[in-house]
Amino acid sequence: MTTESIRMLIREMLLTEAMYTPEMAAESGLRFRVVKTKWGGGGWTIICEKKGDYWPLGELSIALPLGMGKCLGAYEVTGSESKIDGLGPLLYDIAMEMAGPAGLMSDRRMVSPDARRVWDFYLKSRSDVTKHQLDNKPGTITPDYEEDDCKQNSANHYEKWQSSALSKVYRKSGTPVIDRLRELGVIEIVG
Repeated sequence: MTTESIRMLIREMLLTEAMYTPEMAAESGLRFRVVKTKWGGGGWTIICEKKGDYWPLGELSIALPLGMGKCLGAYEVTGSESKIDGLGPLLYDIAMEMAGPAGLMSDRRMVSPDARRVWDFYLKSRSDVTKHQLDNKPGTITPDYEEDDCKQNSANHYEKWQSSALSKVYRKSGTPVIDRLRELGVIEIVG
């Protein structure tokens, strides 16, 4: 095992251990509001709040992209912020479930190191998530198929963009995280 693969394994273990579950979020007094937006081609913003706090503790927005290509019809993460360690992956899971069969992809322009770790984790360690390769725009992999064409600016920062976690669309079957948050009474979907 190389030093880099050991580092990657440790990062993945830390991400898994630090990730908020719906139960942890509820026990911590966190509440989630999912609000329909009109950004891009329309989308959702997931807001995490705690009673008594003035500012949100986390937020993640997704939208159908405009001018990026057809991108297999996926929603794009257009912004994310978390003030609590381990909250990001839960926000991403909610966003992926809100995206439904269309799926979710990373911001096409720029991705933070923390967000990159979440995408790498989806690619390598989540058996409940399917991965679908996007092509670049105008289509290097499948030149006669436009549906997968999508700008790859964030993935292009890596020498082999096709193997980058940022060059994929991720989909989940069903809404198990949202369903559990509903059971716990800590999520509201508006719109």
